[in-house]
Amino acid sequence: MTDAQLAANRANARKSTGPRTDAGKSASRMNALKSGIHAQSHIIRGEDPEALASLAAEYNTEFHPVTPRQRDLVDVLVHNEWKIRRLRAIEADLWDERFDDVAAWPAPPDSKAYFRRRNHLLSCAFNDELEKRLENLQRRLHAYERSTTRALKELHQLQASETEPSDPIGFVPSITQTSASEDRANRSFELDSSVAPNPGPRPLIPAQRSEALARPISGHLPVRAIPVTDCTETAYPLAAEVPEQPIR
Repeated sequence: MTDAQLAANRANARKSTGPRTDAGKSASRMNALKSGIHAQSHIIRGEDPEALASLAAEYNTEFHPVTPRQRDLVDVLVHNEWKIRRLRAIEADLWDERFDDVAAWPAPPDSKAYFRRRNHLLSCAFNDELEKRLENLQRRLHAYERSTTRALKELHQLQASETEPSDPIGFVPSITQTSASEDRANRSFELDSSVAPNPGPRPLIPAQRSEALARPISGHLPVRAIPVTDCTETAYPLAAEVPEQPIR
């Protein structure tokens, strides 16, 4: 899928926010029951179909699923919550069953068994068989809770990706432009580089060096030029060997 198609899908998804009026919400509250996961076959004896319909409507109103995958995840949340409620009802029913068993114990009113049943009903009802059944029930509860956590995480990620701002269709990012100061600096560098660099003063040859020594310097008397024929140490006599001129 190209970036343009992805941006178009996101724009269309933001337009689908579900029913807004009370009549539309009332009509859509039963939509969840039309799928297989919330059909009548998921209602067992003693459960209220209207309670399941109300639960599905609450979840659809809260999350507003707009894609098939989002609707599947909301169905998972409703299914898990419905099963968790059923398991909690089973837990209460297990305790009621044990209470009835304890109440059926034959015990005279003045016996110790009668005293325990009247004052310690929970400890009398709790036994190894009930503990195993409650442990199995708790494992099922934990499995549904983990499934709910995973479904919520994925649903939030999908909805966050649908609401992220995207670039307009057909927009091509332009080449990064430099600022005005950078442009001026670049032009100055180009102009400077076009001018030949100044190599500095050129070295003097021996004849020119002799002329420079003979040239008078401001505030000093001229010095007699000494011919230089070689660049060795003997070609430059010491200053003591040059006779000084009398000062006039």
